[in-house]
Amino acid sequence: MDPARCIAFISVVTVFAVQLAAPATAAADCSPAVDEQSFATASELRALNATVAGFGVRATGSPNHDRLISWLERRVDRLPNVSVRSEPFAIQRWQPGPGLLVSGGLVPVAGPIPYSEPGLATGELVRLPAGTPITAANARGKVVLRDFPALDRGYLAEPLLDRDMVDAGLAGAAGVVVAFPFPHEQVKGYWDPHLGTHYRVPGVFVGADAAAVLVPGTRTTIGVLAARLPAVTRSLVATLPGRSSERIVLDTNTDGVGWVQENGTVALLALAEHFARLPLRCRPRTIEFVFATGHLHRPAEGSEFRARALDAEYDTGSVAFAFVLEHLGTREYLPLDGALRPTGLAELSGWFAGSPALTQAAFTALAGRAVDRTFVLPGTDPPVPGRVPPQCSFGGIGTHFHSHLVPTMAMISGPWTLWAPSFGAAAVDHERMRRQVLAAGDAITALAPVPREQIAGPYLEMRQARAAGAPTCAHDLPPEWAPPKG
Repeated sequence: MDPARCIAFISVVTVFAVQLAAPATAAADCSPAVDEQSFATASELRALNATVAGFGVRATGSPNHDRLISWLERRVDRLPNVSVRSEPFAIQRWQPGPGLLVSGGLVPVAGPIPYSEPGLATGELVRLPAGTPITAANARGKVVLRDFPALDRGYLAEPLLDRDMVDAGLAGAAGVVVAFPFPHEQVKGYWDPHLGTHYRVPGVFVGADAAAVLVPGTRTTIGVLAARLPAVTRSLVATLPGRSSERIVLDTNTDGVGWVQENGTVALLALAEHFARLPLRCRPRTIEFVFATGHLHRPAEGSEFRARALDAEYDTGSVAFAFVLEHLGTREYLPLDGALRPTGLAELSGWFAGSPALTQAAFTALAGRAVDRTFVLPGTDPPVPGRVPPQCSFGGIGTHFHSHLVPTMAMISGPWTLWAPSFGAAAVDHERMRRQVLAAGDAITALAPVPREQIAGPYLEMRQARAAGAPTCAHDLPPEWAPPKG
C-alpha cells in the first residue's frame, strides 16, 4: 500500500457530497446500523480465530484445509434460512514437510519455500546479490543464496521470490536459499510466494542467525520433504435470502496460515450470524457468503472464478455489489535492531471502493466505528487512461471482482505478520477487528436498500465501454507448473 496513492486518510476525512438514497423500502423498525450489543464480542471473535488458526497450516487441498472447510460448512449450514453449496476444483496440491540444509554442518531451516521441488540436491553455495539475475552462467549446479528483498512490507517480495525460483529452475540450479534479516523463530513457517506454482528446484528460508554461518564456496546440500498429490478442493457459497433475489456478495478465502491469513473467515461467520438473526423485512437483498478456496494455489483461485460468474450475470440485475474482507485487526510490526518488533500501533489498512456511493459508505462506516489508520482508496496501481477500470488492483482478492467490473469494496492490510505464522495471536488486535467488522456490517446495512444503479455509479459506463472494445484488466491466473528445469 503506497500512501502517496491514497485519496484520503480517515482522520482527515472530507465527506463527499454523495447522498445515499433513503431506505424507502426498508421497514421502519429495522436498524440503520449493526446492533453492537447483539454482535459477536471481541472475545468471541478471538475464540473463532483461535479455532481457525488451530487447524494449522491450511495449504490448499490439504487435510487441514479440508477440515476447516467442513467446519465452516457446518457452522453456516445451521444458521436459519441459510443454504450452502460447494464449487469444486481439481488441483495438484503441495503438502509441506520440513526443509533441510547442510553446509559445513546442519543449518536450521525456517521452512521450505512453498511449492518448491521435493528432494535433495547438492552443489557449491554461491551468493548472488539483489538485482543479479539467476542464470545458467552463475547458478547451474549450484545452491543460490539470496537475501530476502529489502522492502517496506514482506508481501511486496512475492514477485521477486517467484522470479528467483522460476529462474533457478531454468538455470539448472541445485536449489535456492533465501535468508531473512530476522531471527529464525520469527520466520518459522513463512509462506510466500503464494501463487501455487510448482517450482523445479528445492528452496528453503533461513533466519539471520542461520544465514550468518553460511559460507559461499562451501559444498551444500539442500532438501525439501514435501508431497505433490492430486486433490479436489472446494469453495463454499452460503446464501441467505432477502426480500429481493438481487445479491450482495461477501467474499474471503479459506486456505491460509496463522492468525492473520486468513481471518476474513471469522468476519464472514460473524456477519452471517448477525444477518441471519434479522427478520426477513430487514434484509432488502439476498446476501451470499463466499468462503473461497485457492488463494494459496492460485491456478484454482476461487474468488476469481466467483467473480467471473458474477460478471457474466451482472447485467441481468442479479448482483448489487461485492465486498471482500481480508487480514483484519492486524498490529504493526516493523524491523528494528535485526528483528520485527511491535510499534504499539495498528497496521495501516485499506478500504477500497469503486464508486462514489461505495466510497461514501466506507467513510461513514469507518468514522462511525472509530477505525483509525485506514485509507479509503480507488486502487493501488497507477491509473491507465482509457482502460476500464483505470486502476485494476484492490490490493488483494477484491481485485478479482473490481477488475471484472462488478461494483466492489474490499478491506485489507498487509503486515509483516501476514505470512509469518510464528507471531500467533499477538499479531491480531481483536477489539480493532471487531470495530472493522462492525464497520463492514454498517456499510452493508446502509447500502442494502440503495438502488443498484446508484451503487454502481461509473461501473455501468465502464461495462458499456468494455462491451464496445475498451481495454480492461488482465485476468490470467498463475500457471500450476513452472517451466521445465534447464
